Amino acid sequence: MTTEAPQKVVKLAVVGDGGAGKSTLISRLATGDFLDRTMTIGFDVESWTITTDAGSMKAALFDFGGQAQFRFFQGSLILGAKAALIVFDCCSFNSLLKVREWMELIQAIPNERKLLVGTKIDASVQVSFEDIRELAEELGIDFIAVSSKTGENMDGLVDRLARILGGL
Repeated sequence: MTTEAPQKVVKLAVVGDGGAGKSTLISRLATGDFLDRTMTIGFDVESWTITTDAGSMKAALFDFGGQAQFRFFQGSLILGAKAALIVFDCCSFNSLLKVREWMELIQAIPNERKLLVGTKIDASVQVSFEDIRELAEELGIDFIAVSSKTGENMDGLVDRLARILGGL
């Protein structure tokens, strides 16, 4: 009788301001489709199977509501996260400015396991590539810009996540 080893499960925190596109991004990763989502109340969890060089693993994507009233309990929910996506809206420069606040919440996660993700590149982009690059360099993390709606650069995001999670 042979038994398969249980599939590895990792916790991935997805943080960013309200309206940045976190829930839509997570839905795109989990289903491969664009699903227009409403505001997350508190937090939500979605599972996603990703294939890495180390094999297949299940990622528990913790979607943290971006509104300030939810922050009081989010720190304890971050515990155990092995990686993080810091999401901002490319149509809002203010959203990019708030990234530093979210970095404080996920400070226990090593920078090499954090990824800055700009969303909504299919819309009226207000944030320059140079501004994103400068902030990412300042924070010591990598970055990518995607569209959950059209799927643009989603393969690149999956590849980067596979490298990050595959090393765990």
